[in-house]
Amino acid sequence: MHIPNHRGHILFAALLLAVTTLPLPAAEVRLKLQHFLGAESIPHRQLIEPWAKRVETDSGGRIAVEIYPAMGLGGKAPQLIDQVQQGEVDIVWTAAAYTPGRFPRTDLFSLPTVHRGDPVATNLAIREMLSGALAADFPKLKPLLVHVHQGHAFHMGGKEVNGIDGFDGLVIRPPGRGIGAWTIESLGAETTKKRHPKLPKAIAGRQLDGALMSFNLAESMGVIEAARSHTILAEEEFFGTSIFLFLMNEARYLALPEELRAVIERNSGAELAAEMGRVWRDAGMAGMAAARKRGNRINQLRGGDAAAARERLQQVVARWRESRARMAIDSDALVEQARQAIARHSAD
Repeated sequence: MHIPNHRGHILFAALLLAVTTLPLPAAEVRLKLQHFLGAESIPHRQLIEPWAKRVETDSGGRIAVEIYPAMGLGGKAPQLIDQVQQGEVDIVWTAAAYTPGRFPRTDLFSLPTVHRGDPVATNLAIREMLSGALAADFPKLKPLLVHVHQGHAFHMGGKEVNGIDGFDGLVIRPPGRGIGAWTIESLGAETTKKRHPKLPKAIAGRQLDGALMSFNLAESMGVIEAARSHTILAEEEFFGTSIFLFLMNEARYLALPEELRAVIERNSGAELAAEMGRVWRDAGMAGMAAARKRGNRINQLRGGDAAAARERLQQVVARWRESRARMAIDSDALVEQARQAIARHSAD
């Protein structure tokens, strides 16, 4: 009778267990990445986590990315740019609106009639200009991605806006200071003096007439539920947009071995810019679909009203040009270059 060699099987199993449980080689580089949103947010789920995994895989495990959502390493959102510039963290994702005036060239892409409604084209145009005309905005920084969302729309409570005269006398919450407020004022409305932290309640209670923001943000904040209607400039055209920044400390980047710098570059180029444009376009369309599902009307300005609105919005561009010219920035050339780049990528 054959007696199984149990001792041999046990030794083999023990050896296999030892091999499979050996710790993986420790990463040579550990990058700390901080942002202000939660782990359930679109930037965390669709940009930051996938990017980190790609970098780790592409580097063969030599780079590890530690992600800290919701300011897990400390500080407040407006401090993120200082944190990455000073090397307190290696990488941040943030909104430019938290540090107004800090990116005086790059924010031209948030202007109405510059960004019209295609975040893919605008992202690629920004990417094209980062190493040249926009470079002075990023001292001590390595931009990995600068991107926009689909665009701003007016989300209205009781008063519906379907023509240029409908803006007259309205009180609207702007998407931050500067360009968003200028946009509201150029159309004949007023900006609210209060921040209204409980924005849906303020709109539903008619404490203000509406808010200017993206459909995606309006959905996430509950503004779509409080609103009765929404107004965009034209089909797939919006009233400007917002800028978001994915930035690395430049010294930290330059200190990496050449082959690891190449990993960062491969995963932070035009392909990522286009991908994030599609992500935010889809998010905006989902917000619009949610509004329609609630029975809200989505208005767009037509004919003479759209033309009149675009003419008024040129006041915003002119105001931006003048303010940047006072900073010795060639604002006329920047606007022309940006528009040409967006048009070129829109045709791709």
